[in-house]
Amino acid sequence: MKIRTRILALALLLSMLLGLCGCLPVPTVQKGDQTPEAEEMTIQSESPAQDEEIQTLAADGYFTPLAREALSFDEMTLGEISFDEFVPYAQALTQAAQSGSREAFHRACVEAESMLVKIDTAGTLLEIESDRDATDEARSTRADNQVQAYYDAMDLYQQTLCEIASGDHAGMLDKEFAAWQIEYFKSYDAESSAQSLDLTNQEAQLVSQYALCSSQDEGDYERLTEIYLQLVSVRAQMAELAGAANYSEYAYSAFYSRDYTPTDAQKIWKTAKEDFAPLLQKYTDSLTQALWKEDLGAEECTEEKIVQALCYGASRMSPEIREAAAYLLDHQLYDISYDCRKLSAGYTTYLYSFDAPFIFNCPDGSYTDYTDMFHEFGHWVAGYYHGSDPFYGVTDYDLSELQSQGMEVMFLQFYDELFADAAQALRAETLLNLVYSVVTGAMYDEFQQRVYLEPDLSEQRLLAIFREVYESYGFEPYDGYEYEWADVIHNFQQPLYYISYAVSAIPALELYVQSVESPNEAMDTYLRVAGMSDEEYYLTDALRETGLSNSMKSPIGDVIAQELERSGAFDFENG
Repeated sequence: MKIRTRILALALLLSMLLGLCGCLPVPTVQKGDQTPEAEEMTIQSESPAQDEEIQTLAADGYFTPLAREALSFDEMTLGEISFDEFVPYAQALTQAAQSGSREAFHRACVEAESMLVKIDTAGTLLEIESDRDATDEARSTRADNQVQAYYDAMDLYQQTLCEIASGDHAGMLDKEFAAWQIEYFKSYDAESSAQSLDLTNQEAQLVSQYALCSSQDEGDYERLTEIYLQLVSVRAQMAELAGAANYSEYAYSAFYSRDYTPTDAQKIWKTAKEDFAPLLQKYTDSLTQALWKEDLGAEECTEEKIVQALCYGASRMSPEIREAAAYLLDHQLYDISYDCRKLSAGYTTYLYSFDAPFIFNCPDGSYTDYTDMFHEFGHWVAGYYHGSDPFYGVTDYDLSELQSQGMEVMFLQFYDELFADAAQALRAETLLNLVYSVVTGAMYDEFQQRVYLEPDLSEQRLLAIFREVYESYGFEPYDGYEYEWADVIHNFQQPLYYISYAVSAIPALELYVQSVESPNEAMDTYLRVAGMSDEEYYLTDALRETGLSNSMKSPIGDVIAQELERSGAFDFENG
């Protein structure tokens, strides 16, 4: 458990009012011209089979289901909610405190928090709509305005509670909030909060500019670089305002609540360079050739085929995974449809007012559309069973990414049935992509740590840093490679996130080695990992609980690399 650390991280996070989404963190399925009757039949046919004769690799008992209202995504509508609509709720808090009625104050607190959640969820819904058409500047502006309304409302909420906590009616807070929360409310400072809100707004505007610029047919790398340099400057000011030594230290603690420091992460840089980069160099070219021979045509990478594959694997993993997949599909809590205007990203986000996760992915018509869905389904299962706390939940993204990358690994044992003759090459691609996650996860962490430490960063120095880091991981330069970082959305939207892919991909690969020996044991291990809430546990807790190795403490990268080769994972030439 990490409640104490989470609380400290939360206090720092709230002080900046930054609402970063998860993995990482696509829109609802478009049913085209289907009639309602035909659409209903399609949804039912996509749901996992409830056939009792299907053998699962594990039984149930790993999760506790949440009670939630059964709404489809199309029914989850809130519209736009302005900051002005929250003002009466803040006034009600003050009036209830002055009345001396604990019942009235409790009711005012519940109603104010519920309204804050609605404003936040309205922002998430508008962001999904904006991501469906990243070229629509009006949609982007509406989403930005709604997110800003949430920041402003949260600021007023904290200001109001600060006034109550510092006044004659402070005792009214005792039964509603913990002692640390009350102390936090008392520490509210209007001047620093105004500075924080201004920086947050600047950051949001720059991220929106990035989304619009990156959605163009031709990449304007000079403009993207200009946006990125401005983001680095704004974030450096955020770290300074929060009293952190630098932005890397600030982000590791405030946003990601990691139980290791940026300096500690350098151990993973070394492991990635020495143990995993050689695997990429050894197998990438030959795997590319093998994949050309086994290329899945566009007719095999449709939304329908991907949903069918998800159902096939989920129904054979465990009854609880089957249930989660059925709910996802029956309530249309995903959008993996193709649209050239979509934001090029995949993520799972949480709709707090409806207590449900949602998957967004922008497909490209290749095999990775399958693995993207399997990956996001891992996040979705965790959200489905554990939920999320809109006020005090701070995610350990390292654990979250093991839950998602581990789900990718769990699907590998069904590849023969799903992909027939192409199975071996595609299985090798998935595993080599996990190796790639280790290498690039470390590479982008090193790149960004160096960037955020650089005084007076210029475009020339930025590109020089990337060249140095890129080549140190064994990648071969090519024409324009110095701008490769600009195509990675996380560098703009979620800085310092990428190390989570590296530290989680290593135990995910270990999980694959385990599955080769015993699929049932591997599934049990995975479900125990998935059964731990990423808002209550660290990745290190899950590793200790399941016996998976902690690469931060022991140099096991070389052992895993050897085991991958010994297992025949990359024998695709003979597949």
